[in-house]
Amino acid sequence: MKAISRSRLIYLCGIVLLSGIVLGWWSQNLQSASGQLAQKMKQTLLPAPTFYLVADKAGCWSDEVEARGASNLPAGAIIDLRLADFHDDGWVDYSDVVNATVGKDGFFAAKIPVKQEASLPHNLIITATFGTVYHHQPQNVLKVVGSHGQNLDDLNNPQAYTVSGFNTILQTIARAACGPSHTE
Repeated sequence: MKAISRSRLIYLCGIVLLSGIVLGWWSQNLQSASGQLAQKMKQTLLPAPTFYLVADKAGCWSDEVEARGASNLPAGAIIDLRLADFHDDGWVDYSDVVNATVGKDGFFAAKIPVKQEASLPHNLIITATFGTVYHHQPQNVLKVVGSHGQNLDDLNNPQAYTVSGFNTILQTIARAACGPSHTE
């Protein structure tokens, strides 16, 4: 076996030592960069600044419309769903109110039967409303939103409306587009 010269050994040790220093520096900077990236991600992922309520059409038939939605209201919150259309005279109802309950996952869904005498317009709207004034909400929901919904509008919520007796509700609409279009 051939012996390694002293100068060659020093040269190899220098390469190993230099590699270790570079890897240590790189690892430290990588950890710092990943920490900065995680901090930036925390800054860009904003929590919902207020309570929200969203709805959408999940299905449409001649006798019913299936609605689905999401909310950060507490589980058990009762959402009122209704089909309507807006005409020059105001809102025209195409269904009675149907209740849907927000699940633990934040989602809700319901089938809304169409009034028997109604022929669905193309620009049908689903209205989704949450409030404490229309019916009793579960106690865990009232603890969060307040007995009159007063906690729904702390941050100037664009979905919050004041109704009789200083009660606050959340309301949103979604286009269902079920009936025949005007061009047909």
